[in-house]
Amino acid sequence: MKVVGSLSDQQYISVDRRNWLIYGASVRGASHEREHISNQDSIYWRYSKQEDIGILSVADGHGSDTYFRSKFGSNIAAKIATQTMFRFITQCHSSSNTFSSVRDIIRYSIPRILVKNWNNRVTSHINRNPFTTYELDKFLGKKDPSSKDKLERHPQIAYGSTLLTVAVTKDYFLFFQIGDGNILVVDEHRNVIAPFEKNINDSDDKKSVVTLNTTDSLCMESSWLRFKVGIYSIYDLKPRLILLTTDGYYNSFKDETGFRKIGTDYLDILDNYGQQYIQSKLEFLLKETSQKGSGDDITLGYLYKINQ
Repeated sequence: MKVVGSLSDQQYISVDRRNWLIYGASVRGASHEREHISNQDSIYWRYSKQEDIGILSVADGHGSDTYFRSKFGSNIAAKIATQTMFRFITQCHSSSNTFSSVRDIIRYSIPRILVKNWNNRVTSHINRNPFTTYELDKFLGKKDPSSKDKLERHPQIAYGSTLLTVAVTKDYFLFFQIGDGNILVVDEHRNVIAPFEKNINDSDDKKSVVTLNTTDSLCMESSWLRFKVGIYSIYDLKPRLILLTTDGYYNSFKDETGFRKIGTDYLDILDNYGQQYIQSKLEFLLKETSQKGSGDDITLGYLYKINQ
């Protein structure tokens, strides 16, 4: 059985990955509601019980006049990343590759593949939906006329988006990030870890994190070089909960400590009240956070390991 989840088609469907549940929600920010701007965030997930794989992606379109199709860009990013990772991992499993044998492929090849697939899907969208006069006028605004030439050479600019992706398999955990947003891991000892801050295992032969330069968007040229990539074996990382959020959530807090506390807060809610409870409350919680905090769109997705 294979299930694909996204807010566009399965908003209230959760996924049980044996001992894991996958779910998420995305809400339009309070300021965007006032200004009648649509939600620029996207979330998408995929699950296979047979393959024992769960993948979750969250993306945030930039949403300004320069990135006038970023809503589509984020939607494409979340979907294509999830689909690409699912296809890659199932192929690796079918060929019986070990964690060590696929580590370098993941480390250096996957970001390039993700960007290539995103660019191809964006190009296809443009071919089916050419830029309108209204969109081009909005893009130019007070910009120098040469900006139009830049857009013609690199039309992906209009679709600018960030991307966060996590893949959970029976052998390893993979994390990918470009641009803003946050990934939090709450381990079995209730430690809250940001995967790209430091290596969990510092030995040279088991280096877990490869951090490259960071940029803001998938739409930048050679953006695959800017990805952060985290690779952990099941021996290096023992998560109970993995959270992916767009930056509207982080920006709703006064400091890092306050934001990180959501990791254990959500774990406590899931442990004490269950999956159905959080499904019924998550959109309300995110809207309330936006109203009292950043006013931006907020998206949160999680993979939760059931307490045995």
